[in-house]
Amino acid sequence: MKSVYTIFFLAVTFFSYGQMSAKPGQTLNLDSFNKEEAKKVTGTPFPHFIATDGETTVSNKSLQGKVVLINFWFEACKPCVAEFGALNELYEILKDRKEFVFISFTPDDAQTIKRVKENYQLPYRIFHVSQEECYRLNQGAGFPLSIILGKDGRIRYFHGGGQATKEKAKEFVMDQMLPKIKAEL
Repeated sequence: MKSVYTIFFLAVTFFSYGQMSAKPGQTLNLDSFNKEEAKKVTGTPFPHFIATDGETTVSNKSLQGKVVLINFWFEACKPCVAEFGALNELYEILKDRKEFVFISFTPDDAQTIKRVKENYQLPYRIFHVSQEECYRLNQGAGFPLSIILGKDGRIRYFHGGGQATKEKAKEFVMDQMLPKIKAEL
């Protein structure tokens, strides 16, 4: 059964990239369906969840009263990986703010998470959740996806798709996401 899910996941990923026609250096934009989904979910509560990384358990309840950045990724997603450096910088800027939390969800297994965390020096918490749970939590928007929750647990920002280069990813994270997080703090 696991191989069926893996094949499905790879097929969805392959066909998703086939729908994106960005050139190197360009933004991979959401299609109109995902833009409409972003409009629909903005202002709604983030879906109920509980996740653990072996040391920490996180849930909607534990995040109440915090501004939360949630990032969805998987290792084989090139735009996901392109964001890592910029997300590290964003984390470093905000890590001392007690009202800010940065968490990440991935369907990748524990070995992959460990390797990626070490290779890219990711300082924030990464939680493995099943592929199905990733798609439930990210509302089917795909990868990468960044969601900003307000202190009330409602979605304030929902952006799917990523940048083709590290430079463009940094520009996007610093010029778009960071100001939106600071506005919520």
